[in-house]
Amino acid sequence: MIWPLLLLIGLPSARLTPEAAAEFDRYVAQAEARMSLDPIRDGRIRAIEDARHVNAPGAMIQDWVGSTFLPGATLAQVEKALQDYPNYKNYYAPKVIESKLIAHSGDDYDAFLRLYEHHVVTVVLNTAYHVSFRMPDAQHLTVASHSTRIAEVKDPDRSYDVESPVGKDSGFLWRLNSYWHFQAADGGVYAQCEAISLSRDVPLALGWILKGFLEGFPKESMLNTLRGTRAAVESMKGSAASGY
Repeated sequence: MIWPLLLLIGLPSARLTPEAAAEFDRYVAQAEARMSLDPIRDGRIRAIEDARHVNAPGAMIQDWVGSTFLPGATLAQVEKALQDYPNYKNYYAPKVIESKLIAHSGDDYDAFLRLYEHHVVTVVLNTAYHVSFRMPDAQHLTVASHSTRIAEVKDPDRSYDVESPVGKDSGFLWRLNSYWHFQAADGGVYAQCEAISLSRDVPLALGWILKGFLEGFPKESMLNTLRGTRAAVESMKGSAASGY
């Protein structure tokens, strides 16, 4: 039954509190400290349960991990694919509808992505990220992406440029960090992505309506991210084979 999602249209705006933002930063610091250089290899997508127990006032932290294998790929191809920001809107469609490189200095990049989500209602977010690429040795590549700005579009049917105040909107997404760990082995590259997000908490009275809507977004995004990265790397492999 999809009609309850229509209530999202009239959902009161939420506010990102300093306490919730601080809890997110604390959780991220702990998560980054325990991350391993070697990716998992089970090909599954799963939630990290620790995130569910964080007390972030008025907010909800989610932490999802997914992995895949990229046969015949090299770390150089993977790195080139992930740095191809103008084509993210092609690789990661339909969740990404616009993408561009903002700035680049050495192994650090700043990028813009316009995110699109539709579940009866449409949510469009103008987002910016600072991304760091590191290669600790010849077999490993890590990529850390931290959101620097997330603004929700007020009326996607009219304009993508008119935004709600940052941190005071529907609360669909306030923070999004992602971490890639790649390892070259077995004739290809093992890839793991971990995404940590912060969104509004589910109001008690509307929990039965909103729970699936808000909690489903990170898992769907992870599926789309893994699928899109495979497509991006395949494109780079094709370019290498053709000599371009």
